[in-house]
Amino acid sequence: MKLKRRFYLAKANRFVKRIQFSLICFSLFYSFFFATTVTGKVFTLSECIDMGIKSNLTIKKNRENVTIAQAQNLSSYSEILPYVSARSSVTRNSSVLGTNPYTDTYSENFSFSQTVFDLSSIYDIKASKLQTKGSVASFNAIRNQIEFAIASTFFDFLRKKKILVVKELGFKESDENLKKTKVMLDIGIISKVDLLRSEVVKNQAELDVIKAKKDMEISRANLAYLIGIEPDMEFDVKEESLSIRDYNIEEYKELFRKTKENNPDIESNKFSVSKSKAQLSSSFCRYLPTLSIQGSYGYSGDKFTFSKEDWQENDSWSVGASVTLPLFAGFSRMGNVKQSRAIVRMSELELDDVVMQKGIELRKSLLAIDEAKKSLVLSQKNLEQADLSYRMMQEKYTLGAATILELMDTEQDYEQAQVTQISAYFDLLLASFYVTNLLGERIK
Repeated sequence: MKLKRRFYLAKANRFVKRIQFSLICFSLFYSFFFATTVTGKVFTLSECIDMGIKSNLTIKKNRENVTIAQAQNLSSYSEILPYVSARSSVTRNSSVLGTNPYTDTYSENFSFSQTVFDLSSIYDIKASKLQTKGSVASFNAIRNQIEFAIASTFFDFLRKKKILVVKELGFKESDENLKKTKVMLDIGIISKVDLLRSEVVKNQAELDVIKAKKDMEISRANLAYLIGIEPDMEFDVKEESLSIRDYNIEEYKELFRKTKENNPDIESNKFSVSKSKAQLSSSFCRYLPTLSIQGSYGYSGDKFTFSKEDWQENDSWSVGASVTLPLFAGFSRMGNVKQSRAIVRMSELELDDVVMQKGIELRKSLLAIDEAKKSLVLSQKNLEQADLSYRMMQEKYTLGAATILELMDTEQDYEQAQVTQISAYFDLLLASFYVTNLLGERIK
């Protein structure tokens, strides 16, 4: 009886080794062939970001906002630049009682005007320049947000892919254990209850694979939307050798200082404050007088001529200067000043709020990096121990020295350790990239 039992155990061990070899081949095939051959196009993170920047509608709209601001800035100079015009006309007059049926009058006129002193217009130009710079900073802020959103979805897709591989290998392991359990049941080593439990584990592993596939496809669809391709397009991504920047919580003050200097959201709000202050100065300057000069030269006669003598007999010119001092404008100036003061206060409060938000986000990210570093080290140790424990429990179960419950527990621990290690790595990567994003630096 003992010889027969050893024979069947040896047979089961050979079967297990064949299954393990098949799993290794499947894993290598999936990693190096399936991702590049079957799924079609393969994108890197840099390629995804470039595609997303080109196709994103929000970025396109903000580009147009920059163009509008530049056009408005160009138009604002018209208040201080000279205005030159030329006018030519002919007028026909008729008289009922006169002997001539009609008379014609020809005229040519050239005129110019120049504002010499108008502080309100100068501050309007300054506000318009700041508006343009603020639009550029706002565009950079939107672009950075889109970049991080693409990077987050990109790495979420990679995470889901790796988790799917773990779940598929876990399903293969549970299927292998089920087959081994059937062999052991046939030789009378285990009971029918152990077989039923093994079938439950295998079915649950199959459900986990189905859910992991769904999660991966959802993540793929989200990435497709962000980079501007059709959701049903077959594509894959590949992981680049990215260097994780080593940030830590002790650097918070220095990093916060850099964030306040370089973060595009903060920079945009700084320009908004400066613009509102320039508009306030413009409102005050509307109480001051303005100085302008005008001039004109023209010809008027009963015929149009290029003759110098005829032209000089009928030409005329004028030069003048004017000073305008508004005395009462229906409380409009007072209302503009009051409104401008409120806008300044509001923009300053918005700036303080954004700075505070970015400081809190920076601190959270640095704490997340610290946690992810520790989790990554511990998860790696835990993975090694769980792998060893699972392999040892397999041997014990094969020899009949362990129950199916003990094998299932160690199998689940091993699978969970793999998932935890994958999640810890990507948590560290994303937290590091978010700090880079807060510092106003490009991800790619």
